[in-house]
Amino acid sequence: MDGTVQLPGAVRPPRWMGPTIRTLEFRMTASPRRTPAAAARRLRAAKSEKPGHVLPAELHGIADRFIPQGHVASRWETIGPLVVEVLTRSNVRGVDSFRKALTHVGYFLAWADDEGLPLEIASVMRQNIDEYTRVGMAGSSEKSRADRRARLRRIADHVNPGQAPDRGISIAKPSLKPPYSPVEMARILRAARTQPTPAQRRKLSLCVALGAGAGLDSPDLRSLRRQHLIDQGRAGITIAVPGVRSRTVTLFGNYEELLRDALDRTDPDALVLGSEEDRRNIAARAIGEAVIVGDCPRIEQSRLRSTWLARMLSLPVPLRVLLPAAGLQTGRTLGDL
Repeated sequence: MDGTVQLPGAVRPPRWMGPTIRTLEFRMTASPRRTPAAAARRLRAAKSEKPGHVLPAELHGIADRFIPQGHVASRWETIGPLVVEVLTRSNVRGVDSFRKALTHVGYFLAWADDEGLPLEIASVMRQNIDEYTRVGMAGSSEKSRADRRARLRRIADHVNPGQAPDRGISIAKPSLKPPYSPVEMARILRAARTQPTPAQRRKLSLCVALGAGAGLDSPDLRSLRRQHLIDQGRAGITIAVPGVRSRTVTLFGNYEELLRDALDRTDPDALVLGSEEDRRNIAARAIGEAVIVGDCPRIEQSRLRSTWLARMLSLPVPLRVLLPAAGLQTGRTLGDL
């Protein structure tokens, strides 16, 4: 073949006529087929285009058969459809991962509802997730908080990509919340002393005195009983903190009166807060019952502890004394203050 293509109905002229005879023929130059750059880009985009938000039938069945536990069980009728919608929009497609994600997202949305956040896809974002694992999971181990935070962040970055950080930028997250200023602490103390009911006054005073006065965080308060608070009168008050971070701390003198006024339980075995030892978020619940008005800042147990740490760092206290008193293994996180 010489590359000549003859159209239907055309008569091929004899060779001796030469190329001067007009015929219904044209020559095609054989060359490799090239795809324009724009078309290639469109092709690549079409191949990588994500499918619509469709949940596989197998995962639909898992969601339908899912039996929520604990605090989520009574809320499932309200939050369940949103949990499934979030996971439908996510990239969680493994059977085992999907089962775990139902629990993780369920607990997060139950907390979000308690905090007054809108029950919608837009609430599934890193900022809210970080606050949930810090405050809503204060009684859990660091490993449990880190695991749930990582799983929820991945889901949030998929369903709300606009709030996800640039993967090329490392964003440091402080390990400790900032301490309160002296002015803020004065307002918090005033709020603790002026709660409308004795129960509210007692609970908030305990959290404030033990947090800012002795560095106790929410996990430290879970197992704390009346017998662990040793009042030696003019010699001060000593707290024998139980649990995994057991230690002995002397209360700062300016919090003694506030703590003594709050200690109305004479039974040495009575829990200082609540009536069940295996409770979670004990400080957040106690503080959440308080009535906070005016210019008082938001009260958080972790910030009260940070206030105590900052005060201790301002004193001539050696790290070998401070670290055990704070329940810390190293001073790495103290730099955040």
